[in-house]
Amino acid sequence: MQKRISPSLIPFVRAIRSALTALGIFCSAASALVTEESLVHPGFDLSVIRPKGFEPPISGMEFLPGGRMALSTWRPSELWILSGYAGPYRDIKVRKAATGFKELMGLCLADDTLFAADQDGIYALSDKDGDGLPETRSLVDSLPFTGSFHEWSFGLARKQGRFFTALSVAATSTGKTLVPQKDGRRGSLVSVGRDGGLDIVATGLRAPDGMCLGPDSGLFVTDNQGSWLPASKFIHIVPGRTYGHHTQPPGKFEDGYPAPPAVWLPYGTVSKSPTQPAYATAGPYAGQFFVGDIAFGVVRRIFVETVGGEWQGCVLRFSGGFEAGVHRMLAGPDGSLYLGGLGNGDMQNWGWHERKFGLQRMKPNGKPVFEILSARIRKGGFEVTFSSPPGPEAMQPARYRAKQWWYEPTEAYGGPEKDISALPVKSVRVSRDGMRYFLELPGMRPQQVAHVHLDGIKSRDGKDLWTPDFWYTMNAFSTREFAP
Repeated sequence: MQKRISPSLIPFVRAIRSALTALGIFCSAASALVTEESLVHPGFDLSVIRPKGFEPPISGMEFLPGGRMALSTWRPSELWILSGYAGPYRDIKVRKAATGFKELMGLCLADDTLFAADQDGIYALSDKDGDGLPETRSLVDSLPFTGSFHEWSFGLARKQGRFFTALSVAATSTGKTLVPQKDGRRGSLVSVGRDGGLDIVATGLRAPDGMCLGPDSGLFVTDNQGSWLPASKFIHIVPGRTYGHHTQPPGKFEDGYPAPPAVWLPYGTVSKSPTQPAYATAGPYAGQFFVGDIAFGVVRRIFVETVGGEWQGCVLRFSGGFEAGVHRMLAGPDGSLYLGGLGNGDMQNWGWHERKFGLQRMKPNGKPVFEILSARIRKGGFEVTFSSPPGPEAMQPARYRAKQWWYEPTEAYGGPEKDISALPVKSVRVSRDGMRYFLELPGMRPQQVAHVHLDGIKSRDGKDLWTPDFWYTMNAFSTREFAP
């Protein structure tokens, strides 16, 4: 069984963190012990779904017919087929299907065929000998690859008959973008037809470690902090745009103004190395995303909405307690999350607590959880929706603390939050059903990130709030009024 901290201890854990912070001794080691990173979301049961002795550093995951799952592993790069993962632990089995890849980082099932994104190409995998294992591979098309460090093909998705993968830039051993790039197509999201033919869809990416299809089959990608990225990003890809990372020689579309991300992922407080997003189509979070983090060993939840025709939204903490850094993730039709872990043993780079492998399932348990479901921007403030009605203290403006800042992309590796300013909560209004609260925040500015913290708010039946913070990226303001 997975160990977890009792939800009854959450207020105590947060009190310790606040005390350490006030004393100026809140270090990373203390953080690992006393923050939400060690807590499993109370609405889910977390279990291991890897058979005894199977220790996979997961680089790719995909559902297959017949209750099976395809898994790719990192160093050595191999393909495995998992079966029985949705049933009792004793029924879970795994078989090795193929070896000899470079470094697989994406799997995708299309037209009953499994496809894989390797560093040098996209491959179709087939079962030629009829043993149920896709051991034979054929090249769909080559991908730009020079053999330099950091050149991965992250994620694989298919829409409208084409495959999509995101190419990280070549970099030095410290992660700094290599100048010049040996292939100017690196740092791009590219598409490939079933019969070949590569197109550059968007540019300005650095280390986009994962993608998925979201609302209206839109492509959503994470990108990691580094040169020209003061913080990590969650990006909605629009063809023909560039997203801020610069290369030499310049990539396609770089002469245009960089497009902002849908959601900034503040470095250190929210994310360090974001990975695979997964789009939920069932359960209380349907229409929202989950994003893993390979350095923090956590999952974050992202709510997005369209404002002025563009996606933007907020990120919230969601769950910790995993056996490794969360690298790949799938959302099941029953609301379950399947999580693949990976690490290289280095706590500063692709390693959480020196754990190198993991494979787990978060299954909804039906327990009620008092939490923030969403935060929407409205004229003059935010509309916060809860999972159940809060108690009377939620009407007190003093229970909310908010601030805003902006990011300045520079050639430096990462960057600070700029011009941090407080956002006093002027008033609080509530909807008729008691589930939605409007926070009036005069002074909000566009192109800023707003952080809102809820202090001591409980549900009407006395439950503590699960994760009392959200971070909203205000690319644009809404003219829509709060409607009680």
